[in-house]
Amino acid sequence: MDDFLEHASRAYGDLRKPGYAFFEEALRTRPWEPLVERLRQVMRVEDWTDREDDVSFSYVLDRSRHSEAWLLWLSAVGPFALLVHAPAPAAEPMARSGVITGVRLLSAEEVETTVDFAPAGGRFPASLFVLLFGDSDVPWWHAH
Repeated sequence: MDDFLEHASRAYGDLRKPGYAFFEEALRTRPWEPLVERLRQVMRVEDWTDREDDVSFSYVLDRSRHSEAWLLWLSAVGPFALLVHAPAPAAEPMARSGVITGVRLLSAEEVETTVDFAPAGGRFPASLFVLLFGDSDVPWWHAH
């Protein structure tokens, strides 16, 4: 947990009164673009990044428009990612975490952890998902 909070403190500054300028910089420099380009060589990659509420780059990955998709979040906070299988109708988190090409792939248990962070939307405490990826919270908590 210390690793997440260390990266978050560097990015946001005060975790109770976070600043979001780091994401504007990340949007400009696109730190994950080399990884995304490698993914594009083997599959279809659609950018779903929400530039208003997220602090990550989000993508839909699939082989074709008719195949099941994967949702990928790449954090602008630090070297963290979440990969979720998205069969209709609800997304399911991957069962394991791991490390791929310099990015730590997080588990469902990790992103569901509550952290001492006060996001702009006012919910406090927040999940690790909100801290690392954006304001929408853990995707499968809202799947019906």
